[in-house]
Amino acid sequence: MAIRKAVLINDTSTKPHLGCRLVVAQIVNLASQEGIEISATSSVHVDWREQPLVQEHMRKADLVIVNGEGTLHDATKQAKALADVAPFCRDAGVACVLINSVFERNDEAIAKACSSFDKIYVRESLSAKSATSMGLSVNVVPDLTISSNVFAPTSGTERNTQIVVTDNANKVAQKEIIDLAIRRKDTTFLNLNTSDLENPFMDQQLRPRVVFSPSGQVRGTPPHRSPGRISYKAFRKSVFRPNMMQRWAMTRDFSRFRPATEILATIAQAKGVVAGRFHAACLCLLADTPFVAVASNTSKTRGMLIDAGIPGLLATDAGTAFSSEFKWSDAEKVAAAEYVARAKRDATAMFRDIASLVD
Repeated sequence: MAIRKAVLINDTSTKPHLGCRLVVAQIVNLASQEGIEISATSSVHVDWREQPLVQEHMRKADLVIVNGEGTLHDATKQAKALADVAPFCRDAGVACVLINSVFERNDEAIAKACSSFDKIYVRESLSAKSATSMGLSVNVVPDLTISSNVFAPTSGTERNTQIVVTDNANKVAQKEIIDLAIRRKDTTFLNLNTSDLENPFMDQQLRPRVVFSPSGQVRGTPPHRSPGRISYKAFRKSVFRPNMMQRWAMTRDFSRFRPATEILATIAQAKGVVAGRFHAACLCLLADTPFVAVASNTSKTRGMLIDAGIPGLLATDAGTAFSSEFKWSDAEKVAAAEYVARAKRDATAMFRDIASLVD
């Protein structure tokens, strides 16, 4: 089987966030299984339209893959940049697909550009509904984190009594949750940013040869900077405030980057998780860890839970989140397991379909 070369646009693994790194590793790994080599990537926060070298790689590729993740919403500049890949590739005669994407509150210009993708795969049915309402033909494949086997080493791990609270991009919701969490004795706090310099989920032999990052063209994933002097900063923000020691622990732990193995173990061993991030909820599904999810800046989490048959796990407010007993009902456990199995099947089938475009 001849190896086909692909360029990945919106490589989020250049960020330290565990979910982003896992998604990109899955893209590279699953593509490789179908004879597709991700030879170059353009990092998140790099506008490929302003990078002639990125465009040159795209024109020479057999395939361009756009990793949508949480970008394609609200007709932002970043959303427009991803959508514009499709007409560029159409004019260059290069196959192009949008995968693993949200799609919400976009305008007609973005929808028109997206119509030039050869295939579109969104992560949940609410994004599909939004896209189809604008005339796009889409498929639903769950987020690629759920297609991985990262929790295999922690299978059968005994659970502790701790409720893990993750960080949240929604600052209002975050404050409400923190105000309740720091009054409890059973809560710990988890930042999903990893301290690993390299992507720990990526097969070394499959790493893209070139990554176009905000700082320029590099070989491999550019290193990120971890925060320093965490304990002192956390203490300064907590001193003389109510629940001082618990607040100090919260501020410290929300600032701390950890090895990916530690983050995964924390989720696998928890009694339950208050998942403030979409990928935190995905990881809980994969780990079979009871959780409640907190809504984010789009409907992606709600859409995923509806698709999984467990919409009741979306908390409407902080009080609802902490009223949970963090125990799967039999029906929830079955529904979650079936959704994870479907995610694995659908991810494999998606890349098989994508490979058929360049056979």
